[in-house]
Amino acid sequence: MFMQRRTFALACLGLAMMTVSSMALAQYKLKNLDSNQIRQAANTDPLIVNAWGLVHGPGSPWWVSDAGSGWSTLYEGSGKPVTSLKVLVPTAGNGPSSPTGLNGPGTPTGIVFNGSSDFQVQGWSAIFLFATLDGTISGWAPQSNFNQALIGVDNSSSGAVYTGLAITSRTSGNFLYAADVANNKVDMYDGTFTLVKSFTDSALPAGFTPFGIQDINGLLYVAFASVTGGDGGFIDVFQEDGMFVKTLIQGSPLNQPWGIAAAPRSFGPLSNTLLVSNNTDTGTINGFNPTTGKFVARIKDTKGKPIVIDQLWGIGFGDGLGDNGIPNHLYFTAGPSNNLAGTFGVIVFDQD
Repeated sequence: MFMQRRTFALACLGLAMMTVSSMALAQYKLKNLDSNQIRQAANTDPLIVNAWGLVHGPGSPWWVSDAGSGWSTLYEGSGKPVTSLKVLVPTAGNGPSSPTGLNGPGTPTGIVFNGSSDFQVQGWSAIFLFATLDGTISGWAPQSNFNQALIGVDNSSSGAVYTGLAITSRTSGNFLYAADVANNKVDMYDGTFTLVKSFTDSALPAGFTPFGIQDINGLLYVAFASVTGGDGGFIDVFQEDGMFVKTLIQGSPLNQPWGIAAAPRSFGPLSNTLLVSNNTDTGTINGFNPTTGKFVARIKDTKGKPIVIDQLWGIGFGDGLGDNGIPNHLYFTAGPSNNLAGTFGVIVFDQD
């Protein structure tokens, strides 16, 4: 009887080890869908240069902010370019007094979808909004201008450099949050593009500034990065009124963190984690416990090696409703070759 129990126990242990081993080997596959460089992706688009922010509306294609060309280009979840629409994001100086974009394209970074009637440009609600390195926030309202966003905020005179953008809907109204990397603050705007307040985390070490920002389930997650490009970083959590909640993640493996996304429960070993992308020439995506901030794992390929993406920027999941892919497919943008190129791609959990 003892030998039978021992044999059964060893068999169970072996099965458990095989299960753990198979989970460890079950990793992820990367596919470049679109690039401005020939033979670097399934599709070629000359406008996708330093692809930075990405977002989709319910069932809509992905909208990508191309900081290197000044345009926003659109792609289906399959990577197929939407050739019927591209939107110019203007530089500073193209505000209400000069709405035609005569000063040329700007440098769009963060992008958000707006489902409210707020954030109007020339009397129409902007459906997609863009932050720029020029210190502006522009909105695309097709009734106003089908192929160009129009400026709602021009804060260039104060030296603002907006590298990230988030949007929230509260009982008190709808708000935009722009990460101003040059002035170490997040600017909060109401639905009329009026500045409500600015906030930051003054307790962080000198030299770290808001870089990326994302609203997840009614909380603002702000990525603080080194202004000198050094290692480390912080992910802070704020309420939607700008009140500080806590520092959730700090130090390694953060390294110029920018993109933030909540993984669904069907994303393999990193299901239900908070994913953070590092914007370096060896950019990785790391998963953390969303409550404690504890590091869980790095996204790895089928050989167990970390997936590395040159100058990785935005990350986000499809919604499965239309043209933006499956909810457990992680889409990304990047600006490889020192931001002279651009990539839109996808990372899929490999269950084989």
